[in-house]
Amino acid sequence: MPAETLPATIEVTTLGQFTVRRGGVLLPETVWGRASARRLFQYLLTFPGRFVARERLIAELWPVQAQERAARDFKVALNALHRALEPERAARARPVFVARQGSSYGLNPEALLWLDAQQFEAGLAAAAALESSSVAQARARYEAALTLYGGEFLPDALYEEWTTLRREQLSALFLSGATRLAQLLENAGEALAVELWCRRILALDRCWEAAYRLLMRAHSSLGNRPQAIRTYEQCRQALDEELGIPPLRETQRLFEEIVAAA
Repeated sequence: MPAETLPATIEVTTLGQFTVRRGGVLLPETVWGRASARRLFQYLLTFPGRFVARERLIAELWPVQAQERAARDFKVALNALHRALEPERAARARPVFVARQGSSYGLNPEALLWLDAQQFEAGLAAAAALESSSVAQARARYEAALTLYGGEFLPDALYEEWTTLRREQLSALFLSGATRLAQLLENAGEALAVELWCRRILALDRCWEAAYRLLMRAHSSLGNRPQAIRTYEQCRQALDEELGIPPLRETQRLFEEIVAAA
């Protein structure tokens, strides 16, 4: 396809909210034509880099319908999705953003499609790779990547089973990435920045014990040992209420050291 006829770039936000922009312009909800087209697109966004068999798509998105009816609804939803993403595409031209391989469908890896979840993952991987050569650059990449995490993956599809694993994967990546950034900030003596990132971690998972330890050390380094002790109590309470377990021995030793120093 000649460069001058390429469709506008599609930018998709899935973390914290679901929005789609074409050429920088936010698409209204009415663009989908039908809710099934929107759900089909969200399903494909959940499995970037993969082509999903038509039969599986139908089974996941139209599980209670008769096979013939579900197959017809899939075709209608797919056509509506093509129109939403490429309204100026010629009638018989091959779609650009949603591609077909045999009887399977997926996002075209060569299309101009920017997806926040993919950029988030790639940014964290790049940051980790930079740690051995430049801690300053690694920190900058961690911060840039973590900023993309605006919240849970596809929050308007919380009860769709096919989003669960992807949501958990991205959440775990944020927690581990933010923890690593906080550790680098601690090494640089930036206790206030450590506190900021630990607050963000615990807002997502109040049982993330590594964040409590980082926060305890940050408070202690700032001379606020009473707050460090309170942080340990918050950790102990959260673990007891949510999981029915005590803090790790590592956390207990840190608490004892802070109490002894006080």
